[in-house]
Amino acid sequence: MPARVRRRDMRRRTRVGEIELAEGIHPVTGCEGYAAARLLVRFHGRPVGWLSLSTRGAPVLSAFELRQRIGEDLGWDLVPAVLGHGLAPPEAATATPISVVVCTRDRTALLRRCLHALLAVEDLHEEGHEILVVDNAPSSDATARLCASLPVRYVREDRPGLDWARNRGLQECRRPVVAYTDDDAVVDPGWLRALGRAFADPGVAGVTGLVAPLELESEAQNWFELRYGGMGKGLVPKTFVPGDLTPEALLATHHAGVGANMAFRREVLEALGGFDTALDVGTPAQGGGDLDLFHRLLAAGHALRYAPEALVWHQHRRTMPELWRQLYQDGRSFGVYLLKRWRGPGMRRRDVLRFTFARWLPWLVGRCVLGLLGRGALPQPLLYAGLRGALAAPRAYRRTYRRDARIRAAGA
Repeated sequence: MPARVRRRDMRRRTRVGEIELAEGIHPVTGCEGYAAARLLVRFHGRPVGWLSLSTRGAPVLSAFELRQRIGEDLGWDLVPAVLGHGLAPPEAATATPISVVVCTRDRTALLRRCLHALLAVEDLHEEGHEILVVDNAPSSDATARLCASLPVRYVREDRPGLDWARNRGLQECRRPVVAYTDDDAVVDPGWLRALGRAFADPGVAGVTGLVAPLELESEAQNWFELRYGGMGKGLVPKTFVPGDLTPEALLATHHAGVGANMAFRREVLEALGGFDTALDVGTPAQGGGDLDLFHRLLAAGHALRYAPEALVWHQHRRTMPELWRQLYQDGRSFGVYLLKRWRGPGMRRRDVLRFTFARWLPWLVGRCVLGLLGRGALPQPLLYAGLRGALAAPRAYRRTYRRDARIRAAGA
């Protein structure tokens, strides 16, 4: 497909929704003004496929058309499930009380939506779950006032940085499992129940889940989700077992999940020392705290489970400049993460160097070359953003650990 056609398509609004097969296939309404629809097909809460189709200007997608397209596009994907690999109703999970930690900074409107979704989660109070909001270096009392009006716990963390806030949540939580989501995410009603089923396996120390787009209203959101790949890690459950991972797979922890949807046994997270406060949003690294934690958990011999039925919907960046900054920060933060692996214990330096110069950097450069040839999956400025971020990683690494040392010294 020529780049100009893709660019035109990305400017169209895409209607995001879902179909629950267990409840029957019903018409999808609210398609006015949308050129296309992207629907997550589920069965008893379990994601089984994505359905993408044109609306052709119609306000409603009929049940007949949806049934036909599900059969055409997902028919073979459903066969293994029908034969017993997933389309049975999920078993009830043993109650696992969970502390949900939401870290936020000066985004009260987004936080309000996030908290209302959490408060609507199935079995929230019956199973003894709790919601804890960590207000990170706020500039006003808006978040405190919001939390005072809702049945949630509030704590303030004045040291700036997402991982400082995550660790404060770990210190304050009261349940054996601690789950993290972001203030720009909306959790599925069955999110905590799905996490509980995953933690029913005593050998699982951490769980991540599917992160789907909350909306595809802008050009940037369409590029990020439909061409870049979004935040989702697929619809197939996976368990990452340390003994089964090659050095390359142990470094490529971005395949395991993202920080907007992750949970851990509290005692394991405490034994690992929590998150690295030099990393992630609010620091010169601008990310990588989740990847670093996934790596340290696996390197310590613990299993990490990816459970797509533990679903959250994420609001992607709405403007192209915001998306450019995100991709730039992704390249920079992943480079900082690799530098930490290279300088720290637990990994052979040659494995880190091989991964960096034989896999990651060639992938970034290759995308830029494809862009120059007119075959890139993204517009050229976006393709270059990740490589520019990667080149800035060494300086960001030095700055972020110097900054962290100063913060720690000031609080000593």
